[in-house]
Amino acid sequence: MGIPEIDLDRCFSGLDFGRGFYLTSSYEQAYHYVQLSVRKAIRIGTVSEDFNPNDGQISVYKFHYDPNILAYCFQGASVEWLHFVAANRKKDLFPQLIKKYSTIDIIGGKIADDQTARTLQRYISGADFGVPGTPEADREAIKKLLPNRLQDQFCFRTQDAIDHLEFIRSDRYGDIKL
Repeated sequence: MGIPEIDLDRCFSGLDFGRGFYLTSSYEQAYHYVQLSVRKAIRIGTVSEDFNPNDGQISVYKFHYDPNILAYCFQGASVEWLHFVAANRKKDLFPQLIKKYSTIDIIGGKIADDQTARTLQRYISGADFGVPGTPEADREAIKKLLPNRLQDQFCFRTQDAIDHLEFIRSDRYGDIKL
């Protein structure tokens, strides 16, 4: 659906960079995410089962820079990125990173697509790569992640960050021609 008004209270936790409103700089990535979003919304009951995916929306925003907004962007699929994503998905892993980034308004970095999500889950479980956080497990997980086409995502985690977004428009999925 179009989201002209952002409500952080409606945002889920347990996502890559924690609780917040997620955006991408890639319109194409947002377009490809609509179908998945509609399926998830139907599954959790936020839209009716007969919702037409063509009626899904891509909301477009403009960010108004403010030097007082604290932002951090992970550069690539680094060990710290891996640990932070894992920490947000499983609360007892790497609590020091949750604390380290707790005051950041906007966190950016690579997005975990479906293949990446499977690799991350295998890493978090410790079953395939060894104990999360060990050099061996980190090295193996990152080796599996690097070949993937990881796009970007930005998590707006605070109301102050949200207040610097200007809603531009929403585009109906079924009307978009890429």
